[in-house]
Amino acid sequence: MADRVSFLNTHFDRMSLPETIDVLLARLLKREGGCVYYANAHTMVTAANNPALAEALEQGDLVLADGSGVRWGSALLGTPLLHNLNGTDLVPALCKDGAVKGLSVYLLGAKPGVAEEAAANLAKACPGLTIAGTQHGYFSPAQTQKVLENIRVAKPHLLLVAMGVPTQEIWIDKYANQLPGITCMGVGGLFDFVAKRVPRAPHLIRAAGMEWLWRLAMEPNRLWRRYIIGNVVFLSLVMTYAFAPRQDEQTT
Repeated sequence: MADRVSFLNTHFDRMSLPETIDVLLARLLKREGGCVYYANAHTMVTAANNPALAEALEQGDLVLADGSGVRWGSALLGTPLLHNLNGTDLVPALCKDGAVKGLSVYLLGAKPGVAEEAAANLAKACPGLTIAGTQHGYFSPAQTQKVLENIRVAKPHLLLVAMGVPTQEIWIDKYANQLPGITCMGVGGLFDFVAKRVPRAPHLIRAAGMEWLWRLAMEPNRLWRRYIIGNVVFLSLVMTYAFAPRQDEQTT
């Protein structure tokens, strides 16, 4: 079972991959609803300057550690998050285990056509999985209520929201209460990977915690600021927090 630990003023749920799948499936099949977020170094850097994102993470029912940066930083600060719970690995495993139990999912986000391709590949990889619906992420604010109504009618157990950080977390935080019994999960670029539009790093690179370097090499123009500048800012956040005087130390 999860224990909740604090890292950079954000509460994370510390679990292994199998434990996370068990906890999520129990929530989903009981129709508990709620919000599930993944947080990596980029998320933490963004949250430090975006109060709406920080508030969404604070209100999340589950916040999962994504990536080697968060694991390294949390270990340095004495609250180690031992497992990499990125959505690209977790969601397909969750769908595969949930398919035999009647799990249904709705894919929301990404460019037109991507969610449909990802849904088809998920269904093929997870026999028995119900695809409750798909919707690209390029809808106008005026169309939001119609999109929400379509999701309510479809009644998925799980809504996967692929809009990128911080848009997806803020969107979920704003609208999850209009989707009773549906668990909303922010999944970033998951659909592009599942649709096979973006290749994942080889297993050895992922195991070494260097998938970010692979992604940078694949999309340097889009990701250089996130990984080059962002990682330096993340390191400075961790070091600042590590050497900052604690309240309990100040009162002794």
